[in-house]
Amino acid sequence: MTRARAMLYIALNVLCFSASADPVHLQLRWHHQFQFAGYYAALEKGYYKEAGLDVIIHEGTSEKKPVQEVLQGHAQYGEANSELLLERLRGAPLVALAAIYQHSPSVLIARKEAGISSPDDLSGKKIMLMDQAVDADFVAMFNNEGIDISRLHIIPSSYEISDLVNGKVDAFNSYLSNEPYFLKQQGIEFTILNPRNYGVDFYSDILFTTEDELKYHPERVKAFRQASLEGWYYAMDHPQEIIDLLLNKYKIDKSRKHLEFEADAIRSLIIPDVIDLGHMNPWRWRHMAETFIKAGMVGDDKLLQGFSYDPDPKVDQEKLLNYIKIAVIIMLITGVITLVLLASYRSLKQKNKIACRNEKLLHLAHETAGLGYYIIDLVSGQWESSSLLDKIFGIDLHFERNIPSWETLIHPEHRQRVLNHYQEIIRSHERFLMEYEIIRPNDTETRWVIGHGYIEFDKAGNPSKLVGTIQDITERKQTEETIIRLNKSLEEKVHRQTNELIASNLSLMRKVEELDRSRHQLIEREAKLNSIFNASVEGIITINLSNIIVSANAAVETIFGYQPEELINRNISKLMPLSTRTMKDYNFPDAVKPVSQIQEIEGLHKNGSVVPLDLSTAEYAIDNEQFFTHIVRDISLRKHQEQKESKHLMELAHVTRLGLMGEMASGIAHEVNQPLSAISSYTQVSLNLINAELPDLVKLAEILRKTQNQALRAGRIIHRMREFVKSHAQKRSTADVNELIHDSVGLCLAEIKQNDIKLIFDLNNNLPLVHVDHIQIEQVLINLIRNSVDALKSSPEKQQRQLTISSRMVIDNDIQVRVKDNGTGIDKDQQQKVLTPFYTTKADGMGMGLSITRSLVEAHEGTLHFNSQPGKGTTFYFTLPIQEKSDRPQ
Repeated sequence: MTRARAMLYIALNVLCFSASADPVHLQLRWHHQFQFAGYYAALEKGYYKEAGLDVIIHEGTSEKKPVQEVLQGHAQYGEANSELLLERLRGAPLVALAAIYQHSPSVLIARKEAGISSPDDLSGKKIMLMDQAVDADFVAMFNNEGIDISRLHIIPSSYEISDLVNGKVDAFNSYLSNEPYFLKQQGIEFTILNPRNYGVDFYSDILFTTEDELKYHPERVKAFRQASLEGWYYAMDHPQEIIDLLLNKYKIDKSRKHLEFEADAIRSLIIPDVIDLGHMNPWRWRHMAETFIKAGMVGDDKLLQGFSYDPDPKVDQEKLLNYIKIAVIIMLITGVITLVLLASYRSLKQKNKIACRNEKLLHLAHETAGLGYYIIDLVSGQWESSSLLDKIFGIDLHFERNIPSWETLIHPEHRQRVLNHYQEIIRSHERFLMEYEIIRPNDTETRWVIGHGYIEFDKAGNPSKLVGTIQDITERKQTEETIIRLNKSLEEKVHRQTNELIASNLSLMRKVEELDRSRHQLIEREAKLNSIFNASVEGIITINLSNIIVSANAAVETIFGYQPEELINRNISKLMPLSTRTMKDYNFPDAVKPVSQIQEIEGLHKNGSVVPLDLSTAEYAIDNEQFFTHIVRDISLRKHQEQKESKHLMELAHVTRLGLMGEMASGIAHEVNQPLSAISSYTQVSLNLINAELPDLVKLAEILRKTQNQALRAGRIIHRMREFVKSHAQKRSTADVNELIHDSVGLCLAEIKQNDIKLIFDLNNNLPLVHVDHIQIEQVLINLIRNSVDALKSSPEKQQRQLTISSRMVIDNDIQVRVKDNGTGIDKDQQQKVLTPFYTTKADGMGMGLSITRSLVEAHEGTLHFNSQPGKGTTFYFTLPIQEKSDRPQ
């Protein structure tokens, strides 16, 4: 509706409301500011009064929200954002009267240093919002971007931009017309996340009322709406006057520059030069409703019907007919009076009036549609254009209007294509439609436009004029670019399924595919985990804090003899009696043990036997409920192997003792000889006493007693030696020397690794077998390896420690085994003594190791040698005869 029609309507309704004494209350969204300029203008310029309305304007607060105030009857009218539609779809009896802002000013502002350039960057950040209903456009933006709002750290808005400045939050809900001014004044760099750039373009600052108000006071609703829109038209045409009003009467605490900034920003959102104030598109309301449905904020749009107010219902035809009759009679009377005197003048004026009216209507249509028009004279090359086209192209009245200058307005990348298209339509005589970019001379900004038009031809068929329209479609192109970017993001997320998506159902299909893919991934992941869970050779048993088993894998049947389902809801003590005591320690956070800590326990098999186990336990929580997972391994085989190795080491120890006794035999022979010598002497004395004429029986008894003591002493010495070596006679069999080497190294491997020694094998293959006592030869190898390890311990830290063991055939068909190290070596004065009994270079040594080693080698008809260079290392080597050579009775 035009302003003239609106003023006429207000004038016609003055009589209806002039006598009304009831005040009308309007609830604003926030404190007084330029954001509500139209309502102040309607009040101060008398538009409400002329409509017969006594209007009281209430500013809003964080507690006084327009939707609630109007629904509770505290005000008949209010001004709200997209939450108005959301509440309507949820059942509130609300009616939208006029959309003042065609685009929402609601944005999220973040400090540039926070690194937030897209909604994806908000994850883990502190975001200040009012609530999900009031900030519905942000919720829709998050949904469009596939962001789970529950994973965002949202803080209720304090309405103070200082919280963003001071770093209390990372992103702040703001208006384009307000908060950016504060940040620019303080020199703070910031970034803006505008829902419009992510497919969410909502109406804002919507004038609304209730269904009851419309039902019982329809004329008042219409009058209030029209007076309010007139106020907005005035405010847009006189922003400085409204700013003076706000500063002087309403005493707001903003500066004039701030209010001017706000006025400019609001004008770009209202766009009164292009779209009628209060215009509402039903399709756009439906699109907003669909956005809420996709975001899961409402279930359907069944209540959308009747939400948008129609200001022009059908007029009563009978009254209209009476008005027409009266008008016709008046026109006939007036025509008769003036027909004679002004016939020719009236005819000319009427034609001019019709032409002027048609021109205004055409201009209005173009302005409403955002179309600028132009006419190019193809003969002269000159062209003329509308003011809206000049605004779109960024030119003024002084711009030279000829075809070459027109070409300069077209972006170079599109210029030739556009000119070729013009040539083509001249040849084809068809209408044209094309999109291209332009460069505005006034600000060098590039804009996208769409051109419609046709060519007029003269009577000779030659092109004479090019008539066309230009519409700025930059926002549409930006939306398309946003869609392309979203498509690309979608391709990255859903990979191979992208080709199945189409533009018409992009948003819906993306969600369907994502959910389907997630479901399949969940099923696959669950299947893989179950496969791993049941394929594990270890038993995996999960219990709760009450020691009740909640799950078990298939391996428990092998270990304990129970089927997994037999154990569910049974106490863990059925399998591991000690676990109850053990788990008590895990109830405290400081005692929680990870899986890597293993302890040995005994479990109970279903048949009652005891099973040795390795047990490790992990603690975790699901939905605030604590669980413990036992991982158990049956170590029966390992225990058996350990016992076998222990027996083997005992045999090696016995060989050591046996060798030690052999070497010590010569050292302790004098102990046996001494009592034997004493016995011999005492016996001789006794014989002498017996042979005497008068034997001294007392002395004889004393001598015999001493003889007995010495005999007992010798017996004890011999007994001890027999006990030390009994039941371990030498047992020889055929053996592979290389296998003996590997077995011996295995028993010393821990010491080799602990001392960071590089082990090198140089073993000849296919060596003949030897006939030896396995235990004794392993003892020889272990003694030599440990001597080398001891020698390498004292090597410098930077030196690479090496131990080389080799085997080969030598002269006389003997097999030679060499143990070589690069340690400190043996001093020359010590080299003569190292193989002698009871000589040692170690602080705690007995000096018998190498002596025993030599004895064991020689007992096998071999020889032991060594060579050593101080500072360079030592090599011990011994020989063993092959089986043929040693194949004789032992």
